[in-house]
Amino acid sequence: MKKTNNIDSVSVLLTLFIFLLSLVFYYLYKIEQSVENYHTNHNKLIDMQLLNKGFDDFSLSSSELSNYNLVNAELEKFSKLLIELKNNIEVDYPDDKVLAQKLVIIQADFEKKEDDIEYFKSLNSALISGSHFLFDLQRSISDSKEISSDTKSIVNEALFYLFQFTKSDYIDKSYVSSKLAKVQQPLDKKKIILVTNFYNQSTVLLDTLTSYRNISSDIRANKLGSLLKELETNLDEKYSYYLVEQQVIATFFFISTVIILVALIFFYMRSLKTKKELLAFNYAVQHSDNAIVMTDPDKNIVFVNEVFEKTTGYCSDEVIGENPRILKSNKQDEQVYVDMKKRLANGKSWEGELINQKKDGSLFYERASIIPIFSNDKLINYLAIKLDITEYIEQNMRLQQAASVFENTEEVIIIADENANVVSVNKAFTDIYGYTIDDVKGTNLSILHSGAQDKNYYLHMWDKILHNDFFRGKIINKTKSGEEIPVWVTIKAIRDKTGKISNYTSVQTDLRAIENSEAKAEYLAYHDPLTGLYNRVSFEEYLTQTLAVVKRQDKKLAILFIDLDRFKIINDTLGHDIGDEVLISVTKRLKHILRESDYVSRWGGDEFVVILQDVPSDTLIATVARKIIDSIKEPIHIGYHNFNITASIGISMFPDNGSDTKTLIKYADTAMYLAKESGKNSFRFYTSELSLETEERLNIDIALHSALEKNEIYVVFQPQYNLETKKIVSVETLVRWENDTLGFVAPDKFIPIAEDNGFIIELGYFIFEESCKAFKQMKASGLELQRIAINVSSIQFKEPNLLEALISIVKRHELEASEIEIEITERFLMENTDKNIKTLQSFRDYGFKISIDDFGTGYSSMSYLKQLPIDTIKIDKSFVDDIGENSSDNAIIEAIVALSKKLNYSIVAEGIETGSQEQFLESIKCDIGQGYLFSRPILVEELIARFR
Repeated sequence: MKKTNNIDSVSVLLTLFIFLLSLVFYYLYKIEQSVENYHTNHNKLIDMQLLNKGFDDFSLSSSELSNYNLVNAELEKFSKLLIELKNNIEVDYPDDKVLAQKLVIIQADFEKKEDDIEYFKSLNSALISGSHFLFDLQRSISDSKEISSDTKSIVNEALFYLFQFTKSDYIDKSYVSSKLAKVQQPLDKKKIILVTNFYNQSTVLLDTLTSYRNISSDIRANKLGSLLKELETNLDEKYSYYLVEQQVIATFFFISTVIILVALIFFYMRSLKTKKELLAFNYAVQHSDNAIVMTDPDKNIVFVNEVFEKTTGYCSDEVIGENPRILKSNKQDEQVYVDMKKRLANGKSWEGELINQKKDGSLFYERASIIPIFSNDKLINYLAIKLDITEYIEQNMRLQQAASVFENTEEVIIIADENANVVSVNKAFTDIYGYTIDDVKGTNLSILHSGAQDKNYYLHMWDKILHNDFFRGKIINKTKSGEEIPVWVTIKAIRDKTGKISNYTSVQTDLRAIENSEAKAEYLAYHDPLTGLYNRVSFEEYLTQTLAVVKRQDKKLAILFIDLDRFKIINDTLGHDIGDEVLISVTKRLKHILRESDYVSRWGGDEFVVILQDVPSDTLIATVARKIIDSIKEPIHIGYHNFNITASIGISMFPDNGSDTKTLIKYADTAMYLAKESGKNSFRFYTSELSLETEERLNIDIALHSALEKNEIYVVFQPQYNLETKKIVSVETLVRWENDTLGFVAPDKFIPIAEDNGFIIELGYFIFEESCKAFKQMKASGLELQRIAINVSSIQFKEPNLLEALISIVKRHELEASEIEIEITERFLMENTDKNIKTLQSFRDYGFKISIDDFGTGYSSMSYLKQLPIDTIKIDKSFVDDIGENSSDNAIIEAIVALSKKLNYSIVAEGIETGSQEQFLESIKCDIGQGYLFSRPILVEELIARFR
C-alpha cells in the first residue's frame, strides 16, 4: 500500500533531526577542540616569551662564562615551538593572512636574535679569556719592583674603569681611553714590557667590550618579545570570536533540533491516529465479504484481500505489480472501459458491472465500485470494491431461459399453489384453452375438467400425486369455448425443505393431432424423447423394410454409425443437462446436413445411426461423412461453455458388406471403432481386412493378460542427444512385447488395447519400475545423464494414489524425482483439463519433470500451453519426416521451437533419421534430438557399453 504524505514528512523530519543533532555534537566537539588548541597555542606562546626573556638575560652576562649548552637547548626549543605554533595556526586559521604575516616577522626576528646570540657568545668568550690575561699582567706589574708606584696606581685605575665600562652606562669608551692614555705616558719615558703589554691588551679588550655592549643591546632591543605578545593578543581575540561564533551556531542547531523534535512528536501523535484508522480500515478490508483491490496511480495492483484470491483463483504474489486487466475477459463492451477511464481521469468514482475471467479461464461477473483516493490534492491510489454476482447473473439467466422456455414451449405449462389454485400459465395454455392468466389466476385446476372422466378417475389421480408426488396420464379437458380436447398430462408435486407441498406443476401435450392414445404411445415407443429422432427399435424395423425395397430395385444403401468422441467427459464434468443440450445441437446439425429422404436415429448415449438410400458412389458417401464430421466439430455454445467435440464414423454398404440388418450394423460399428483407433475425428469404410483387425485385436487382448507373467514384455531405451555437441544427455523408455504365438507386437497396437481393457495400469507400474532400475544401473556405470523420460498413460493418471506409488518406486531405487520426466499426450491435457492440470502440478511440485509427447498432432496450442505445468515439448515425428526444402512443416517446426524458447520450454525432436533433418533442427536452435540417425532403441547393457 502506498505511503501517505504524513509518513513521508515524518521520514524527512526524522532524517533532518538526526542530521541537526549530529551537527550539534559536531560543533560541540569543534568547540572542545578549539579550546584545547587555544590552550596548546597559548602555552606555547608563554613558553616562547619565557625563553625570549632568558635570551635577554643571557645577553647581560659579561663577567662569567655562561652555560652555552643551556642557551643552545633553549634556542632549539624555541625554534621547535615556533614551528609547531605555525603549523597549528595554519590548520586552525588557514585563511588568516595577518597571523601568517606576523609569524613570518617573528620567524625573521628570532633568526636575527639567534645570530646575535651566537656573536654574543663568541665575544663573551674572548672577553673572559682577555680579562684573565689582563689580570695576570696587572698582578705581574704590581709585583714588579722596576715599576714605580705611580705607574702601578695608573694601571690599577685604568683596569678599574675598563671593567666598570662593562657594567655602567655612565662610563663611556672615551673616558676609559683617557685613563689608558695615562698608562702610556710613563712608557714614553721608559719602556717597560709588562706595562706595554697591559696597554695593548687593555686597548683590545676595550674594543671587545664595546662590541659586547653593542651586541647585548641589540639582543635586548629585538622586538621578538613584543611580537609574541601581540600574537598572543591576536590569538586571544581570534579564540574569543571563534568561540562565540561556534556557540551561536551550536545554539542555532540545538534550537532547530528542539523545534524538529517537537514537530516529530506532533507528526508521531498524528501518525498514531492514522495508524489506528488504517488498522481499522485494514481489518474491514480483510474481513470484507467483497473483493478489495488497491492500485497505485499508474493502475498497478499493490494490494488484494483473501476474497479476491478466492474469487479469481490468483494468489496475491501473482497479481501484485500487475494491471487489473489481467482479469479482462474480452467479453465486455469496450464502451464500459472507456466510460470508466473517463470518470477516473476526472477524479470521479465509477460503478458498474464487469465480465471478468478467473485464473482457470472461467468467466465470472462482478459489481464493482472504483474510487480514486487523494491526499493533499494528489492522487495516491485507486480502491476497487467488488461483489461477485456470478450466481445472481446465472440465476437470472436461468430464470430468463426458464421463462423463455416457459413462454415459448408448445407444451401447456400450469403452475398452481398448494391448494391447486392457478398461479401462472404460459402462452401455450392460452392458445389451446382460450383462457388468459387473468381468467384463471386463483381458480382451481378443476375449471378445465370436461366431465369425460368420472370422479373416481380424479380421486385416483390425486392419490398418486399425494403419495408419489407424480402423475402421468391422458385427460379429456375442455377449452373456454367448451371444446373437449385430449391432453397427455404430467403433474408433479413440489415440496419445500420441510417436505410440505408448496406448488404443483402440470405439463400438458395436446393430443388432438394424434388419433388416439395408442398413436401417442406408438410415437413414444419409436422416438427418442430427447432429440425427437427415431430410436433403435424404429431404426431396425425401417432398415429391414428398406433393405427389401433396395434389393428389388438393385440399388445401394449405406449405414453410417456415428459416435461422438470424448462426450462422456462432458457428462461427467458438467452434468447430463449440459450433455443433453450438446446432443440436441448435434441432432440439429445432422438434420441440416442430411436430405429429407435420409434416415437418422439416436440409439442412446452419444451414438447416432444414419441410413443413406440411393447412393450412387462411395465418393458421395465419403462426402456426406466428411460434411457430418466438419459440422460436428464446429464449436457448440451452451450457456457460458464452448465445446469443441469431434465424431468418429464407421460405414458399411449394402450389398458390398452384407445383406441383412445385423450384419450391416455390426460392420458399421466395427468400422467406427477402428476410426476411433485411427485418431478419432475421421471415418472408415468397412472392409474384410477390418474383420481381420478385429480378430487380431481380440487375440492381443487375450494374450496381454498373461504377458507379464511370461516375461514377454521388456523395455528398451532410445538415447536423446544434444544437437549441438552430439553427446547423449538423456534416454526415453520404450516398451516391447514378444509373444510365442503373435510374434513381435508393436506398441501402437497393444497399448490402446491395454488402455481399453484396464491392463495399462499394471503395465504402467511395470514400465516405471524397470525404467528406474535401469537408470540407476546407467548412473552406476558412469553415464552422465540428466534424466530418463517415461510415458504414463492418461488412464493411469486416474489412479487415486499414483503420485505416492511412483514416489515410492523412485525412492526405492535411490533416485531423485527431478531425474524422472513424465511424458503425457496432448489428449490427456484436453480431457478434464482442470483436474488433469492440478494432477500434473502435484507431480511437478514434488520435482518430477513434465513433457508433452507427439506435440502438434492434437488440439493444444502454444497460447494454451503457457498456462500448463510442463517443462519439455516433443515435436512429433510426422513433422520431422516432412522436413525438406520449401516444406510447410519447416515453418511449423520453426514456430514451435521459437515459441517454446520464449516460454522457456526444452525442445526434443523425435524421429531424426537423416543428416539433413538433423542439420535443419540444429540450425533453428532445437535443443535435443532423438531418432535412428543417432541410435535405435537398445537394451540397457548395450546402451552402457556403447556410451559409457
